[in-house]
Amino acid sequence: MKPVSAWVALGSNLGDRRANLEGAVEALRNADEVEILRVSPWFETRAEGGPSGQPDYLNGCLEASTTLAPHTFLWLLQRLESQFGRDRGREVRNGPRPLDLDLLFYDELELAGPELVLPHPRLEERLFVLEPLCTLAPELVLPRSGRRVRERVAELRAARRAPGTLVRCADPEAARRWCEARRAEGARIGFVPTMGALHEGHLGLVRAALAENDLACVSVFVNPLQFDDPRDFAHYPRQLDRDAHLLASAGCSMLFTGTLAEFFPESADGSVPRRDPGPAAEGLEGALRPGHFAGVATICARLFELVRPARAYFGEKDFQQCLVVQHLAGALGFPGIVVCPTAREEGGLARSSRNQLLAPAEREQARALSQALFAARAAWREGERDPARLEALLAAELGRAGVAVEYAEVRDPERFGERPRGPLARARALIAARVGRVRLIDNLDLAGVEPGATR
Repeated sequence: MKPVSAWVALGSNLGDRRANLEGAVEALRNADEVEILRVSPWFETRAEGGPSGQPDYLNGCLEASTTLAPHTFLWLLQRLESQFGRDRGREVRNGPRPLDLDLLFYDELELAGPELVLPHPRLEERLFVLEPLCTLAPELVLPRSGRRVRERVAELRAARRAPGTLVRCADPEAARRWCEARRAEGARIGFVPTMGALHEGHLGLVRAALAENDLACVSVFVNPLQFDDPRDFAHYPRQLDRDAHLLASAGCSMLFTGTLAEFFPESADGSVPRRDPGPAAEGLEGALRPGHFAGVATICARLFELVRPARAYFGEKDFQQCLVVQHLAGALGFPGIVVCPTAREEGGLARSSRNQLLAPAEREQARALSQALFAARAAWREGERDPARLEALLAAELGRAGVAVEYAEVRDPERFGERPRGPLARARALIAARVGRVRLIDNLDLAGVEPGATR
């Protein structure tokens, strides 16, 4: 028999839950005619249905390749449940169990028998099954609804949130109390820190946070600590009411803001101690904007302490900033940092709050940044690996457009602090330039694939 793909949901809320789940995975790994392909992270969830007061579950999902027939594979799963102490004949319906193994899919087979129904009949209503499945196969199309797994997860999470309008917290302390209350209810918070003047790129981060967490919250704070030019700080767009409307439409649960004194009440004189941003802050933006990344690391650390999110979401457009924030999260021990692809306008211009400061002719000129980056990617795909020639190509494209280039460089993302000296195995091109009075940045993974034509 030709091997087929089988998806299995795993759960445990009795005994050593992790040991039960990992033991089941290992037993399947050692079973004849079964190969484990992928295993999801474990998710902590509350028991649904059944007796009250039962322990929380640890849930996961795995993909296996098997030559066993579907009923034989189901028999194998039920035998494992018995070996780990489950007694289906005596257990309470939806009661606690040391091991629960459900066959979700068996290739594309559809069955409706007394012992086995495929795909699993309650799959699309069970968030505790879909969440781990989403980590492995977010784009998998569910047969009954026709929705992708990630879309169904977002729908179920939205349905669980209490109906109501966006909560607006006017100061950080109110936001801290709100987040603390949501975490006490068992909610996982996805957090998007912003400086406001929101656009589709920010809303994409909110949607990503909603797809992976129980709720999303957003901060809007134009942080003076990260501005080296007072005029730039003064002219940065501020549109809080418009931002709130956009966030409410996107399903965000809470928006908060505050002043520098409110975020750092311990520094009454305004002299906020700066955090060391780490080695990723050296060069490029760090060299041109002294103190910028120290300001970023300082405010992000405070925001993380206030919100205590499970994950925080950042856009790849600010690539060097993402490296700084990943270093910060590593030092703090939380949260998980999710870097989302750069959102682009129809013509390729990276979405930025500063774009609204561009005149129509300047907006057209600003497209030169993305055009230069994609020209470098085309050269990479044709075999160019020399950093100097790639940088010369960037400079030529930008020069033809007449933008004021601050840097146009190529870096190895795994050795970001070093200027490359020889042929590159991987490369990210990064640009900073001024178009009129507006400073813009953009970057591109030269070996990667940008998602979608309109971003």
